Amino acid sequence: MMRNIFAALKPLGKSQFFWCLIGSTICLIWMATLKEAPRPDYADARQYIAIASNLAKFGTVNARLHATEKTIDPSISREPGYPFLLSVVFQLDDSLEHISADCLYAEGCGTEPYIIAKWTNRILIIAAGFVMFFAVRCITGSPFAAIMGGMHIWLNHQAHKNYDYVISDPLALFLASALVFAIVWAWKHKSPASWIFPGLVFVCLAFTKAIYIYLLPITFLVGVLFVLLSKQRWKSSLAKLMIFIIVSATPIALWLDRNHDITGRYQFTDSRGGIALSTRVVFNEMDFTDYLAAFTYWTGSAGDGWAEKLFPADVVRPFGWYEEDGYYLRGQLGFGKRVDQLIEDRGLSKVQANDLAEQELKEAILSRPVKHLVTTLPLIYRGIWIDEFAIITFPAFIALLFYAVRRRKGLLIAVLLPSLFSIVFYAAFSLNLSRYQMTAIPGFSIAFAYFALWASRQINNWRARRQIPLEKGN
Repeated sequence: MMRNIFAALKPLGKSQFFWCLIGSTICLIWMATLKEAPRPDYADARQYIAIASNLAKFGTVNARLHATEKTIDPSISREPGYPFLLSVVFQLDDSLEHISADCLYAEGCGTEPYIIAKWTNRILIIAAGFVMFFAVRCITGSPFAAIMGGMHIWLNHQAHKNYDYVISDPLALFLASALVFAIVWAWKHKSPASWIFPGLVFVCLAFTKAIYIYLLPITFLVGVLFVLLSKQRWKSSLAKLMIFIIVSATPIALWLDRNHDITGRYQFTDSRGGIALSTRVVFNEMDFTDYLAAFTYWTGSAGDGWAEKLFPADVVRPFGWYEEDGYYLRGQLGFGKRVDQLIEDRGLSKVQANDLAEQELKEAILSRPVKHLVTTLPLIYRGIWIDEFAIITFPAFIALLFYAVRRRKGLLIAVLLPSLFSIVFYAAFSLNLSRYQMTAIPGFSIAFAYFALWASRQINNWRARRQIPLEKGN
């Protein structure tokens, strides 16, 4: 009987749909068993929720939830992509009735208003796995690699842990995955018009994570290089590049113009660049011992314990979140103190003081470029641990990137570039919390799939070499 059951189930083992169903189901069960966050609207989530609530009630982007006003004026805010999605989700039930300024800016509004929002985050993560399955299938032509690409996201428990908070990371993961698929899809089509699709996906990603605006000029330069190497196909390649750039840049330019009408400044989001730079520049103060401690402390979930055993307490203490003389608080609070000082000493306005303080931080980086580059490495290392399989995927990602450049594999370079940008940019200009690298996971997923293919081939070759002496012996 058992033999008949196994015989009946054997075809399932070869089914791509079966393995996708298994992986996504495990992912869903895992997230359902995680401990529920007591405050899904903590910290950054408050801003996303406030914007979403104002969008749902007034159809206007405003970063502050008001208690009594019946109408509100547009304002500069965080990226509006995730709040727009939230505004739709909040209207599916009575969530908006339970969200108010009084609770949101005090102890939080509990968990009840965010049930559908949390399910939306779950679905986005699961959907990202399916998108990467199809993307890797198109890139490699291998069903096995495609399954591994999807499984990398579905079984990536470390990356799932923040889904319970009402923040944009799950949407960013989905959109970063969709961008990979869109690039692959467009690459397979000859028509330049096909690049409208990745351009639109890029817009959605930029409106969810504004740092991707800075990827546009990099993409343009890489694209121009590719056009120059295209020889007979340079006209078609140039047309594809220009369509992608125009489709991507136009909505961004319109949003900049909208913000200029409000503040008189061309800015995509509210001014958070100074604080981000401040939390990054403090790490340039590390000496060699601090440098080694950083690599140790930021190793996965166990690194802080290892650092405490290997290094003196005064070296490890500054890495703590809320240490008065720690890197985080000095970076977070130092920018505001410097702005206040400039206002008092020079009589500047708040905007002028912010600009000057930010300029000072940029000059501090440019005055010590080598030190900044060196200290970026442990911050890169800090971010990769969003990936449960980082010990495999990060080396595989770097190896695959070198392979793609050396062999001039244009498609591979194109799909790995957004993840490489995320890995480097966040580490160079922010404190690079591991969750910031949710947008790097698609690149790690591709690398994991290629590693699985390589490992499978090595095992098959070993089996073949082992089989030959056995046959000779018989």
